[in-house]
Amino acid sequence: MDGTADACGKPDGEDQSGAIQLAQFLKIEKDTKMYRLIKILAFFAVLALSSALLVHRNAAADDTMGLDVVGYNHTDHDIGGFSVNGEAGSYLGKHEGGGGFTCCVSLPAKYASGMTVSVRWTDEYNKNSQSRAVTVPPFGPKDTGVFAVHFLRNGEIKVFVTDLVYITNPDYPLKGDEARM
Repeated sequence: MDGTADACGKPDGEDQSGAIQLAQFLKIEKDTKMYRLIKILAFFAVLALSSALLVHRNAAADDTMGLDVVGYNHTDHDIGGFSVNGEAGSYLGKHEGGGGFTCCVSLPAKYASGMTVSVRWTDEYNKNSQSRAVTVPPFGPKDTGVFAVHFLRNGEIKVFVTDLVYITNPDYPLKGDEARM
C-alpha cells in the first residue's frame, strides 16, 4: 500500500465490493475498460434491485383504491349535502340520484369483514348535520367503479362498492322496493 485512499476513504487494496471481487475472479486488471464496465453494471444491478424492493414495499403498504362517490336519495326530503369519511358528496333532491359523481373516497382494495364508513349529511337547508357509521357489504376485485350511497325511505343508509351505476340494472346490489326512487 502506498497510503492513498479510494473515493470511499478506504485504503487502496482493501475495497472488497462485489464488482471488485468479480473482477479479481475473472482476472481483469484494475483500470481497464472491462473493469469499469463491471463496476457500472454492478451499480445498476444494485440500483434496480433497490428500486424493485422499494416499489414492492410501497405497494404492500398502500393497498387502497380511490372510488368516485355517487348518491341516491330515496326519501321525500332533499339532502343539502353528504360526505363519506369526510370526502364531500353533493346535493340530492328527493327521489333523485345517480347523476352526480364526486371524487373520491379511499377504501382498502381488499374487503375486510366489519368494514364501515362514516356517512354525514344535512337537511335541505344544509343544517341539522347528522352522521352514522354504515357497514360496507363484501365487494370483489371487479367492483372498482363507484362508491354508492343510498338514503332509504325507512331512514336506513346502505352503501355499495360496485362497477354498476344504474339502479335499474338487474345485477345492481340494491333490489326490490328499496331500489325504487
